[in-house]
Amino acid sequence: MDPRLFPPDVVLAGRLDGWTVLIEVFGWAALDALPTLSVGTEAVSVRRHDDATDRFAYAVDGELVTAFDPMIPAWRSGSDPDRLVNLMRDVGFDPAYEPEGEDEDEAEENREWEFDQPTVDGALLLAARLTGVMLTPDVLNGLLLGGDVAARRHQA
Repeated sequence: MDPRLFPPDVVLAGRLDGWTVLIEVFGWAALDALPTLSVGTEAVSVRRHDDATDRFAYAVDGELVTAFDPMIPAWRSGSDPDRLVNLMRDVGFDPAYEPEGEDEDEAEENREWEFDQPTVDGALLLAARLTGVMLTPDVLNGLLLGGDVAARRHQA
């Protein structure tokens, strides 16, 4: 998928094994909308970003249950931040890992520390284990519907 083909605020959507997959090449509107997207169901989000914090998030019926930065899995948030600890271990995360001697602000500024933990790949594997759905290149490069979420946001 060539990111140059997609302007900011475009969300692509497709169906996969009973789930709806949303892909944003630029932006994170789907991550911001995760609790809303999960009403009456469950939703998982994995964000990979070159200039901001990567993020894994899991929501159920409108509530953010567990969220964390894959680089710092010990700093989890949500209504039940430890719900996925066993699955995290299964995919290679150490749920207790945090950089030594740094607080959250320093860690955000200095993300060059030695790290043997999975990051976004681990977060995608965690999402696959949680949902039973594996994103493949065929899915990502297949037929997906697209829409401009910025237009909707400006109308509200």
